[in-house]
Amino acid sequence: MLNGLFELIANTLNFFYTLVPNYAVAIALLTCVVMIITTPLTLKGTRSMIEMQRLQPQIRKLQVQYKDDRQKLNEELMAFYKEHEINPVGGCLPLLIQAPVFSVLFYVIQGLTRDAKFVGLQQLVQQDYDPAATITSGFRPKYLDSSTELYQSLLGDDHMRAFGVDLALSPSASLGEGFLTAVPFIGLVAVIAVLSWYQQKQIMGRNAGAEVSQQQQMMMRIGPMMYVFFAFVTPAAIGIYFLVSTLWRVGQQHYITRALYRGEDSVGVQAQKAMAELREAKKKDGGSPAKAGAAKKAGPANKAAAKKGTAGKSSAKASGNGSSARPKDATPADKTPAGARTSGTKPHPRSRKKKKRK
Repeated sequence: MLNGLFELIANTLNFFYTLVPNYAVAIALLTCVVMIITTPLTLKGTRSMIEMQRLQPQIRKLQVQYKDDRQKLNEELMAFYKEHEINPVGGCLPLLIQAPVFSVLFYVIQGLTRDAKFVGLQQLVQQDYDPAATITSGFRPKYLDSSTELYQSLLGDDHMRAFGVDLALSPSASLGEGFLTAVPFIGLVAVIAVLSWYQQKQIMGRNAGAEVSQQQQMMMRIGPMMYVFFAFVTPAAIGIYFLVSTLWRVGQQHYITRALYRGEDSVGVQAQKAMAELREAKKKDGGSPAKAGAAKKAGPANKAAAKKGTAGKSSAKASGNGSSARPKDATPADKTPAGARTSGTKPHPRSRKKKKRK
């Protein structure tokens, strides 16, 4: 199955190479085909995401209403999504399609630029047995028929050159070839890094002031770094794919901003207003709606406890005042006569001896 997929990509690459005999241009055209296929899915997923943001207050109400019944909540959410024609995972479909394409293209480039095997054996046969035998060194392309133009162009060569750059070499490996050799490779990686950063800036600028979770922030930071990392360690042919796809997405985000976020009546602006209203409601309620409801329920109990505490304090105060009060005719302890004693006090031992002597 995978070999069939590899052959499909390789033959598509051969088709574009037949039109324009340049490896970089053929890879760029192949990338454009992939992006054209995924663009409708991207736009549909973006609209679905914006619609979910616009209807987020209603979704939160359902979550609060059925917070104790997970199954009922899922049923109500599915019915709500179906009613408003929302696909919660629509935004992930373009990524799910592009990730395998990147992997397949990586293996295809490796197959097209694989070195020929048994070169030493071929040399031995030529020297000892058949002087007319040909020695095939360099690349022995895979996944292509030997009659294709791309196969014939790569056969026996040890470079995949386009615009003076060996696309079979990775930027990390080019550093070992010398500074001048590595300059175009490093420049390619730098352009990919700038475009990836600018794409994230477009998204963040469009959603300025929105609540972004830590996971989303992490993904926005790691995403461009992953592109740069893969572009640095994989062959420059994969870097061409990253360059064209990222440039395409920059233009795509510009179109989304103009088409879905321009004007007060646009869907994007309505979604932003709905999210802002939801945040304000949370702040006024002191948190989420569930917390606000719990606080309202706990309010009467807290008031009753406060009343009981106040009553207890007042009764303790009254009892304290009564015990400390003293009748006017009571004799103070410091004014008690020397001979007088209370019934609870014991006589001194000496006084007992005097009584016995008498």
